[in-house]
This record gives sequence, structure tokens and C-alpha cells, in this order.
Amino acid sequence: MFNLFKKQSLLNTLRGLKQDPTLVVKLYKQLFEAEYFLLVRKGAEQSLNKTEFLIYDSKDKIKELPLFTTRKFIIKNLSSDTLVVKNGGQLFWVRLLDVVETGKCEIAIDPEQEHSVRLTKEMILGMIANYGVKTEKY
Repeated sequence: MFNLFKKQSLLNTLRGLKQDPTLVVKLYKQLFEAEYFLLVRKGAEQSLNKTEFLIYDSKDKIKELPLFTTRKFIIKNLSSDTLVVKNGGQLFWVRLLDVVETGKCEIAIDPEQEHSVRLTKEMILGMIANYGVKTEKY
């Protein structure tokens, strides 16, 4: 479970990243371990494999799948068919790989916030490789 201290630590790292790029070293682990609020289509939230994530256009024409570190950053005036759910962990990141395509659709952490960052497919693959559970093949 992602506790309040870890959430605040992640937000501090995100906010400090522009002034201190070396914070990226701890950012990826914090991002991987975090839980997020995300937007899904109502009726498609029952299982992670069938979840229909809501994706939005951005100013630079790269679509964004928004993840929010806290409820206060969630986009306002959501449509009635939108549901806010909470998720995180290795299976969550692996599932996002089905949706993310670098340069076309990327993860937006806290979009429209000053500390917002985007994650590409390669970044997510790196997080899974470095912080995910390793399995051995026999």
C-alpha cells in the first residue's frame, strides 16, 4: 500500500525535478511504487485486463493517458460515463504497455500541473525491469 509519506515524497521529487535533474534517479522507483487515480469508462473497470482507459489529446498532438497522484489534481467536469479508480503496481504498469506508444500516446502524471511529467513506453519498460518482480524461467 502506498502511504501518505511516500505520496508526499513523490510529489516533492516531481516538483524539484526541474531545478535538480539528478532527482530522476529516485523518481522512477517512486513512480513505479505509487498508486494513482485514473479515468476509465464506466462499465469497463471490472478487471484490469478489460479496463478501458480514457485518453485525451494534448497541445502537441501526443495523446495522453492521465494518472493523478492525488484527487485534487483530477481533471474537472468529467463526463457522466467516466469513472475515477485507483490502481498501481507491476501488473498495472505492464497493462499500460498495451496502450502506450512513444510519440503517439504517453502517460501524463498530473497533467496540467506545474510538476507534470510524461512517461514513454521505454521509460515504463525500464521501471518494470529495474523495480518489478523478477521471475526465473526453468
